[in-house]
Amino acid sequence: MNWARTILDGIIMCVIFNAVVGMFFFVFPQAYSRMFPKGIKEAAAPFVRKKDVTILRFVLIPLYLLMFLYMAVSAHLAGTSGFKAMFWTGYTEMMFVNFGDFFLLDVLARIYVKDKGLIRGAENHPDWEWKGWWKLAVPEHGFFWPFLFCPLTGAIVAGIGQLL
Repeated sequence: MNWARTILDGIIMCVIFNAVVGMFFFVFPQAYSRMFPKGIKEAAAPFVRKKDVTILRFVLIPLYLLMFLYMAVSAHLAGTSGFKAMFWTGYTEMMFVNFGDFFLLDVLARIYVKDKGLIRGAENHPDWEWKGWWKLAVPEHGFFWPFLFCPLTGAIVAGIGQLL
């Protein structure tokens, strides 16, 4: 495992992921409301169009697939081989994305979105406050990403790496 390359790729993936998700959030904020705490999701539901949710899927699914492919190809070109090394490379890089998502989108962007009232129907909802927000963000980034999504990413990256 090439630690320098893994860290740099993790930072690159973090920046790309957060830039794409953040950019499309400002274009289709209502579609992203489905990813917010339950109260905000319910308050914004009447304003969410099916077309926006479909566009969101067409943004996120290819984004993840391209990230997995980049991680595997980059690790392979850096000389990383073997399932275990590729797995930990993919896992580590996705943890960078996890931390970036938490700090950039769930903490900093929440403040901006709350202040600007970008989600129609949920402008003054109590779940914008930290107590409601942490009920979603902490379990998501403290449990689901490290124990479910990052290992799945590691397995996918290692699988692609084995094919290379």
